[in-house]
Amino acid sequence: MSDVVDLNSVALQRFEQARRRAALAQAAARLRGEDIQLLPFEAIRMQLQQQNPFYRGVVEVPLDAIVGSVGRYKTFTRKFLPLTDSVKDRWVALDALAVQQGWPPIEVYQVGNVYFVKDGNHRVSVARQLALESIEAHVLAYPVDVTIDPKENLDQIFIQLGEQNFMATTTLAERYPDHQICFTTPGRYSMLMAQIHSLRQVLAQIDGEMLDWETAVDAWYEMVYLPTVQIIRDSTLLHDFPGRTEADLFVWLAQHRERLEERYGTCQKLAELAQFLADEYREPALPRLTRQVRRLLGVAAEPPSLPTLDESDPAPVGNGSAAAED
Repeated sequence: MSDVVDLNSVALQRFEQARRRAALAQAAARLRGEDIQLLPFEAIRMQLQQQNPFYRGVVEVPLDAIVGSVGRYKTFTRKFLPLTDSVKDRWVALDALAVQQGWPPIEVYQVGNVYFVKDGNHRVSVARQLALESIEAHVLAYPVDVTIDPKENLDQIFIQLGEQNFMATTTLAERYPDHQICFTTPGRYSMLMAQIHSLRQVLAQIDGEMLDWETAVDAWYEMVYLPTVQIIRDSTLLHDFPGRTEADLFVWLAQHRERLEERYGTCQKLAELAQFLADEYREPALPRLTRQVRRLLGVAAEPPSLPTLDESDPAPVGNGSAAAED
């Protein structure tokens, strides 16, 4: 009986130590502007083209490669430190059980090189606190050829999966290996897909027949994307929004052009619109200096945001736009 009491006492001490480490990690993350919570599996799964996993069997899974959870992603940190005392009883019992007889394998989903816990979050948390390197798991793997850095946040993973889906659907990289289409914000590849579909419809109305998909992709890239990127390069946008990519600015410019044309009529000169947006929305000196200081201190700094167009924003002047009606 005393042995059981001793085991529970040691387990409780380990849990309290884990809770203190979690509190320190939260405080440090707030100062650094980081998110240390586990990744939500369902959000990742929705980005996958293949939705049917296959069973790999019981595998030794590296604990460092487990980055998310199906239902407990708000309960633990990315390193599976407990964020709440509500898991204490279960956690302590499993810690004591690990010393006495061990556990059955947990259940995980595998996406590329990382894993998400379906069942066994507490066991993973205890295992990490015991400084184990791996844990046995029943693995259901999604057939996805992707390498994810376990330290990446959700947005970074969304961008990576979005790029993979876009390139798989368009095969653009096979014909234009130097395309340099990359984003710093998730959800943008779907906008490019919408443009391609729209251009394909327009060309079908002109030619009287639907272009094959590959030809439509190439037409969009050569007739829409590349000319607009050249205008962006010729403007000061890349300088005014450091950290943003040409593709970021391509989508931003397209969004502004559509909304401005809805309000003020057709914008004839895209170059004038690009320079207007650069002049109107360039980052003020103080925020720019703040980000530079954060980088010098080794603190992660987000690139400047790309403003949305409000109803109060002025219209570009000159030959690039029509005047607003009274």
